[in-house]
Amino acid sequence: MAFRSFAAKLRPSLGLALLASSPVTLATPPELYVGFGPRYSDNIARRADQQQSDIENRFTLRGNYQTDPGKCIASANGELSYSVYSQNTYEPQTGINAGITGSCELAQGLSWEVDNQTREYTRTRRLSNTPDNRTRKNVFRTGPSYLWQLSLLDSVQLSSSYENTEYNDLSDPSRNNNSTLSYPDSDRFIGAIAWSHLFSPDFSAGLSASVSDAELDTGAQIRTSTLSGTFSKRWATTALSGSLGVSEINTTLGSFEQNSGGVVGDLNLTRSLNSGGTLYLRASREFTDRASNYDIRFNEFTFELEESNTLEATSIETGLDKIFSNGDSLSVSAFANRSDYLGARSVAGGRRDGTGVRVGYTRQLTPKLSAVASGEYELLTYKADQADYQTTGLDLGLTYRSSRRLEWAARVGRYERDSDIETQTYDENWVQLSVDYRLL
Repeated sequence: MAFRSFAAKLRPSLGLALLASSPVTLATPPELYVGFGPRYSDNIARRADQQQSDIENRFTLRGNYQTDPGKCIASANGELSYSVYSQNTYEPQTGINAGITGSCELAQGLSWEVDNQTREYTRTRRLSNTPDNRTRKNVFRTGPSYLWQLSLLDSVQLSSSYENTEYNDLSDPSRNNNSTLSYPDSDRFIGAIAWSHLFSPDFSAGLSASVSDAELDTGAQIRTSTLSGTFSKRWATTALSGSLGVSEINTTLGSFEQNSGGVVGDLNLTRSLNSGGTLYLRASREFTDRASNYDIRFNEFTFELEESNTLEATSIETGLDKIFSNGDSLSVSAFANRSDYLGARSVAGGRRDGTGVRVGYTRQLTPKLSAVASGEYELLTYKADQADYQTTGLDLGLTYRSSRRLEWAARVGRYERDSDIETQTYDENWVQLSVDYRLL
């Protein structure tokens, strides 16, 4: 894939050029932090037996940047980390979770967009989240978009893009029990057209069609075609948008060919509360493949390695973010997702169901001292072997801002995992101290 090699060289320069061409004046000042946080665990490998304690010494660099609106706009945020284990349980680990997005207006109605997202994931949710079970995914997407204003009420959006997905195994080969599992890199070309009609100042609807052609390193070729009706409605404190349509996914690999399809759609709802909170609901059902960015758009969703390339993915999440008048903050989210893997290698339908809830609360004790608490629960069910995995986590802590630039924190927590498979159960107690210094 010669084009992938060219795109890999082009990707960093495009992102930097986009930022360089953005206006110098910033909407908000850039932020850059350095941090250090040793974390002690009494079961660092999260094993059912032969538990081993260790200290993970983690160094971090994180920041965010956003330009003012203009001919070119861009934003970047993320965190880099480097971890060293005192007892050498794992080799030193580097980590990155970051993203850059931008758009430049080339002419009236014509713009060029760039998006690059890097995330780290567990390679399979059947095993614990440890360095032996992690992979890094990078999705780079770029291409032109043109808005054709037919009239005051009608418009057509045309877009095309190239998307490249690359994976990087982060595990130590000498310790990895899953070395036979691998993710496919891919090149993808996407074309889309959408018509929208403005029925009123706060309501619009239309039609959209898209085609995606992906080629995976395994030799598989995947074409996804979608036709949908779209709508968008706004009220004083509420925004609702979504789509409903049909989609077909075709996979070819050598002499093997498979077609699947059905009803697809998505829904996005946000509501601002008078008391200073925001309610949200997001849902999606689509036919996709493991090399797509679906797991980036829905963070609680992950692809499994041992199943087929294509799948039917369904996700829903809802939550509340609220800031109280005294400075306290509350975040509550609940989610559910289902993946039905398609293809000959999909055992017993290859279905996996996931449900969970996350809660976080911050209490302002003094202007400089805050108490924090968070909890989470997740249940994963695999149809193929009728196995359940339940994970529960709780942590408590204090943060102290000694100056405008310097913040200290101390946290304690516990994780538990129960499973029908005895070797996949564990419990872990941990303590973490950290310090963050703002450079910018």
